[in-house]
Amino acid sequence: MLSIKPAAEDLAARQPVWEALSDMFLDTDTSLSRQWRADQLARSPYSIDQLEFILINEVYPICKYNLLSVAGEWAGFDPEWLKEKILRHLGSRFRFLHTLNLGCFTVHASVEWHATRHAILAARSIGTKNTT
Repeated sequence: MLSIKPAAEDLAARQPVWEALSDMFLDTDTSLSRQWRADQLARSPYSIDQLEFILINEVYPICKYNLLSVAGEWAGFDPEWLKEKILRHLGSRFRFLHTLNLGCFTVHASVEWHATRHAILAARSIGTKNTT
């Protein structure tokens, strides 16, 4: 079982991660911001597995609808809106329905998530070499 603090108890660390992960749900070429996203996520205190858990269970359920939007390209999710929506979703009394999250399938198939994972690991590897 993956050990991770509840989001509401870890907001200082969680919010930058939510913002970086939500970037993958913009109606634009998200590969252009991959290095920024990877750097943000590499600086987080979370393991790759924990980041994937956050992506699937916290960010995906809120941001997935943006990929279906026809509103066109835009700058990103408002951080306060994102925090509110994620915390509301996590505190929902219909929590049992969260097990029906299709993010379990779509995230694992995402080319952008795989590339981001690789970039996070590379950034952390470089960071480790620079501190020794």
